[in-house]
Amino acid sequence: MFNTPARKIIFNQNTYNTFGTYSLGDPDPGGIYLDSGVVAAMVVSEDNRQYLQYAYDKIPIYRIHNSINPDLFFSGGRKKTQIAFMPRKNSDHALQVVALLRVRGVLDDFDVVPIENRTERETASILRESLIFLSFGYPEGISLPPAEAMACGSIVIGYHGMGGREYFRPEYCYPVEMGDILSFAKTVEDVVEIYKKEPRVIEEKRLKASAFIREEYSQDREKSDVLNAWSEIIRRCERKHSLHESHEKGF
Repeated sequence: MFNTPARKIIFNQNTYNTFGTYSLGDPDPGGIYLDSGVVAAMVVSEDNRQYLQYAYDKIPIYRIHNSINPDLFFSGGRKKTQIAFMPRKNSDHALQVVALLRVRGVLDDFDVVPIENRTERETASILRESLIFLSFGYPEGISLPPAEAMACGSIVIGYHGMGGREYFRPEYCYPVEMGDILSFAKTVEDVVEIYKKEPRVIEEKRLKASAFIREEYSQDREKSDVLNAWSEIIRRCERKHSLHESHEKGF
């Protein structure tokens, strides 16, 4: 596929994996992005757009808002005293946080549910009934699981994974610095205490977050992003082709 006349558009879902196959001794880590046939790239977050644009400033980079399925990820029904998380990334961090909280008795009234080997529908069901979701993902292209958890009305605590910085705002969730295990555990304990003493505060925050995510990452917005990106890519290609023909004809 490299160095062929075919025009290519790269869809990069996590720019932090872009150079994963290169070593420090590699004199040219540019790879496919330096292929003359590459006319554009698409990414899934503003953080990733800036990353890729910094690396390849001559390639147009288009950001696509990945949508949250509104038929699966929504806030509804009474929440259980349940904490969900995904152990796929940084499982050692999850183990430490949960252990610290159990030692202190914070989880005595809570069930802890790891989400793994589940379908999207099963995952959504768990999130809809979970009061809290712990985010351990890093690095991420967009950190979709915590966004889905917010859409389901769960209080999200943890890492934004870089790609999720755009929505990991204090008014919607409880961000924790990557690797700060102690702060992570303390934040969970604080949230549990707030829930016990002032449940209305937690209720308002989680519903506010759900509304924000469902609007910010709607299917209409994703559709608009995709159509606008392809329209611009086609215009650029047509313009380049027209200039090439004019040059060949001597105009």
